[in-house]
Amino acid sequence: MYKVIVRAAAPGEEFRQLVWRKIKVRKSLDEICHYMELEIPASERNKIHKHDKVEVRLHSEYITPDDNKDKTKRVTTVMVDAITDVTDTAQKALLVIGRSPARDIIDSSWGDGRERSQRLEQITNDIVSPFFDSIGIEKFTFDRRPHVTRMPTNGPETDMIFSFSWENESPWQKLIAAADNKGYIFTSNEAGNLYLWRVATKREEGFSLTEGSNIRSIQATENGAEQFHEYVAKGAFKKAEITDDTCKNKRIMTINITDFGVSEEDLRRRVLTEKNRRKEKRITVTVSGWGLSEAHIKAWGSTFQKEIVWNPNFLIPVKIPSSGLDDNLLISQVEYQADESSMTTALTLVNPEAYA
Repeated sequence: MYKVIVRAAAPGEEFRQLVWRKIKVRKSLDEICHYMELEIPASERNKIHKHDKVEVRLHSEYITPDDNKDKTKRVTTVMVDAITDVTDTAQKALLVIGRSPARDIIDSSWGDGRERSQRLEQITNDIVSPFFDSIGIEKFTFDRRPHVTRMPTNGPETDMIFSFSWENESPWQKLIAAADNKGYIFTSNEAGNLYLWRVATKREEGFSLTEGSNIRSIQATENGAEQFHEYVAKGAFKKAEITDDTCKNKRIMTINITDFGVSEEDLRRRVLTEKNRRKEKRITVTVSGWGLSEAHIKAWGSTFQKEIVWNPNFLIPVKIPSSGLDDNLLISQVEYQADESSMTTALTLVNPEAYA
């Protein structure tokens, strides 16, 4: 039986395990940081403080130890932003809110523009260099801040950015836009560092969703609030435009790209991605547990370097006959929830073109 383990540590101290009542963890392609809400008994108050580091791990007898001696896999790492005392007629509790350590980067500003040509990954590491030492993820400690890892690590190097400067925007807004132009996304990993990911990662572990099998509930949403009728991208004396005939308003979205080396292909990709993403056609399904079944992972013999929990950016087979759906869809958001008696995951699914 899976078990959720939560532990906290102040800077320079050893982790201490927490008694918890409820937990929610959200990972999304639309948010760089993971988000956590944790409810613990008031008796745990002295074990956790603002700015502490909190790890959420999944324990099973069938997990192969890799980064520690116990049979657990890390689900997320966050830094505590706020602790709220909550009292009602039934009980007194503490609500702990946290985000990935990458918050230190995205909440900070950084100075000069870069006019020389560099790869996207190099530019990002230059910008975050005040926040970390060049070390491996598994050696992450309090005095060393998050850094950027390209995923997959054995994939091709990120494309060249021929100029990188900004005006009236944060460096992170600029970086996210530059990644969008090249078909990448930024997100946090389980250790709290940063991933620069190619969109739509296919997994070999057997993640899939099937109505009548592992899906408990289905919710389909169409949202047109952020749609435009026309999308225009301009840069390097080039222009790409596309219309969305499903949206009849007169709104026009214009994207000005300052990289003078931007290609026509980059411009076309950007307007098409904006169009597909803003259509907001999403399906949210709820499943039991936080990942693959224990019977599934037991059959492997070893979980080393295998994914066992649901994560964003997985491209997986989805079969929902009641909606006429039999396709590979992209997980854009994962929300794990657990209390003393249950564990569930809400998965938001979109067409991969929304982020490609």
